Amino acid sequence: MKADKKRLLWVILFLLLFGSGIAGGYFFVSTKFFASKAEPHIPQSVLQPDNDVFVRIFYPSDSALVMEERRVRRATEITMAEEIVAEFLKGPLNRAASVIPSGAKVLGLYQGNDGILYVDLSDEFRRNFQGDALAEFLLLKGLYESIISNVKGVNDVKVIIEGKEIESIGGHLFALYPLKNTVAEAK
Repeated sequence: MKADKKRLLWVILFLLLFGSGIAGGYFFVSTKFFASKAEPHIPQSVLQPDNDVFVRIFYPSDSALVMEERRVRRATEITMAEEIVAEFLKGPLNRAASVIPSGAKVLGLYQGNDGILYVDLSDEFRRNFQGDALAEFLLLKGLYESIISNVKGVNDVKVIIEGKEIESIGGHLFALYPLKNTVAEAK
């Protein structure tokens, strides 16, 4: 009987140690390797207290998008989205040439009940665009990705110009519908 109790205590001790090792390993691995890639790790000391947040802006470059981190004011989702679009329209920091139309401005953003964010831009966005079909695709995809990857509650983005729907930005892609299906990756 005494040997059975001793064996039972050893089994319980082994199970406790084994369970502790599994739990510790899970927390270590889940925080180290499976941390969300959506949020870049930025030291809090770099941010101004409760006022600024870093966002990812995607710019067209040659035949792909490049990502830059920009600092914007932390605010409501719509105000932050407006600042993200304004940063997008400034163009990339380290490139002299860009397909971002010069002089384009954000006139307003409106969120529909269907999760679509309507981005109202000045006519310069359409009028000053100079590029081929790939440049137009990357311009719209960059705008879409910049908003979707940073603003919660937005399912799709629709570009309007001066408060009106338009057929196309540069004559290559249909812009009467939201951008998700237009800029989606071919699977």
